[in-house]
This record gives sequence, structure tokens and C-alpha cells, in this order.
Amino acid sequence: MSENVFVTNNSDNKFVTEFCYKQIEFPVGKPVQISVIAAKHIFGYGDNNKEPYLARLGWIQLHSELEQGLERLSKFEISDKPLVEEDRSLPSAVGVVPLHVEKRGGGATRHRVA
Repeated sequence: MSENVFVTNNSDNKFVTEFCYKQIEFPVGKPVQISVIAAKHIFGYGDNNKEPYLARLGWIQLHSELEQGLERLSKFEISDKPLVEEDRSLPSAVGVVPLHVEKRGGGATRHRVA
């Protein structure tokens, strides 16, 4: 198991909390690397009973609010690898050289075959 995990906040708002007297910010849509210990303390990572963590975060006050708290917690994705954007509309063009285009009489454009 990795010593660190990546937490991605998929909610509508930035989330800010503290761990070991240090402020941790989770901006919307951007993976943040934190220790597994911090993820366990903040989000209950690896623990099936999330109720004490949700109460500590202030997301629930009563047991009857557990469902709403779990819904809010579900918007935080925790992974041992950084998440990569999968729906890129255009491939990266770094290091790509465009094909040479030759113009011939009549204005027609032809691409040279590599």
C-alpha cells in the first residue's frame, strides 16, 4: 500500500480542513496528495463506519443525517494513483512536427506522404 493517496474533490465548492495543525485545501476537480493517515483521519479512508468522521467534519449532527453526509462524502474520490483527465478533446501536440504542405499550380493543396 502506498504511503500517500490522491483526493479529488468532485463537489461544487472548495473544501478546507486541518490535519496535524496544517491547513489542507481540496480545490474542485484537482487531485491533492495527502498521507494515508490524513485520509483516514479526515475521511475515514479504509473504515466502513463513516459516521464519526462525518460528525467530526461537521457534515452531520444526528444519526438521521447520515445519508446526506454519506452523499457529500461520496463526492470526494480517493485513489492511490493521481487521476488523469480521460476526456481530452485534442491529443497533446508537444513534439509533433506538422506535415509539409506543397502548393502546386492551380491552388490545389497536396500533402506529401511521409
